[in-house]
Amino acid sequence: MDGDVGSAPDDESCSGSDQDELPSLEDCLEQFREKWQHEIHEDQGQGSTNQWMRSKDKEIVTERAKLLFMQGMNLEQQGKLYEAIRYYREAIQLVPDIEFQMEDYKPKRKPRRSRQESTSSVDSNGQPEDQDLEDLIGHFQKMRTVEGEKLVCYPAREQQATHISALPIEVLVYIFKWVISEDLDLGSLEQLAMVCRGFYLCARDNELWRLACLRLWGSQCGDVTNYQTWRNMYLQRPHLRFNGCYISKTSYVRPGEPSMDSFYRMWQTVEYYRYVRFFPDGYMLMITSADDPCISLPKLKSRQAKVQGMLSGYYKLAGNMLTAVLKRYKTPEQSLGFFKYKRHRQINQVTEDHQTFHLEFQLKDSGKRPHAQLMWKHYSIHTFCRSTGGETVAEFELSRQNYPSLYFSRVKRYHAESDKPLQ
Repeated sequence: MDGDVGSAPDDESCSGSDQDELPSLEDCLEQFREKWQHEIHEDQGQGSTNQWMRSKDKEIVTERAKLLFMQGMNLEQQGKLYEAIRYYREAIQLVPDIEFQMEDYKPKRKPRRSRQESTSSVDSNGQPEDQDLEDLIGHFQKMRTVEGEKLVCYPAREQQATHISALPIEVLVYIFKWVISEDLDLGSLEQLAMVCRGFYLCARDNELWRLACLRLWGSQCGDVTNYQTWRNMYLQRPHLRFNGCYISKTSYVRPGEPSMDSFYRMWQTVEYYRYVRFFPDGYMLMITSADDPCISLPKLKSRQAKVQGMLSGYYKLAGNMLTAVLKRYKTPEQSLGFFKYKRHRQINQVTEDHQTFHLEFQLKDSGKRPHAQLMWKHYSIHTFCRSTGGETVAEFELSRQNYPSLYFSRVKRYHAESDKPLQ
């Protein structure tokens, strides 16, 4: 009995200790729930960040694939097929359907830098100019007066050597005459005018353009009052261009020799070029050749050129109509001096025929290029027979297919050096 009575208080103490531990378990569960929810929220935030990064990477990859595809397209247009296939393959490996995404694609360009105002873009009153200046010469002169400039130009940075600005303006104008030269390379003068404001003013010197007009038209230059300035006269009046060559390409198809078995017949495409070069003093050269321009153009660099089959002579320009009389150059084998004995020369001199070529062109503009096209108007050969004293004339039927127009092409090597200044 005593033992049973003594055991009851022990049970009550145990139950009391269990009841004291229950709140601590609930707190643990609550803490676990809060920690679990916090981890869930962190995973969701990290997932959205990873998703944004994946979308950004996808845009970069797509942009690179489009650029590769465009490079392949450019190479294919240039005829470089093997290189184009390599770029196409790399683009398709990045984005398999890149071809269907190229319809309205335009490559991204870097934004342009904002234009900084300088003394050349702001007038003397400090107001920026919105439109191009009509009288740029007067504007530059006004800027020189306001800024008190005494020299033609100033060095961009300090240097120990003597700068070209130390030369007097008369010497600079004389250098510009060497740039123009006796061949009237006024294109180089315009490029020289873009160096600075001082060179621009020197290149617009009225005396330079007066000498150029007198060199070109001579006594028929006329009065300058109708054009206001000599430069306007040179630009507005029809004239030939001397810093290059007028070129035309003729092609036609002719039948070839029949085959041995007569089952088919070969056809051949024939292509040849005509090259015409003019000089300011009225001299001209013309050559017809099947060689490419890179081979034939150097032959016309000098007026003393002597090539078999070349025609040389003089021309005259009246308005926009050009007439010329040319003779064919003869090699030493074809000339009288080739014969060793005098009696052979006399016989050949009596029987030899003399030919002159009479040409007529119309000078026209070619698109935005002034005086860059020559259209055929007349072509004939006058043959004088010395044995009979008679003359025969053979006129050619001019068609666009056989005698296409000649178009001007600039040749840099013609004016790489000057022999004489403009006088």
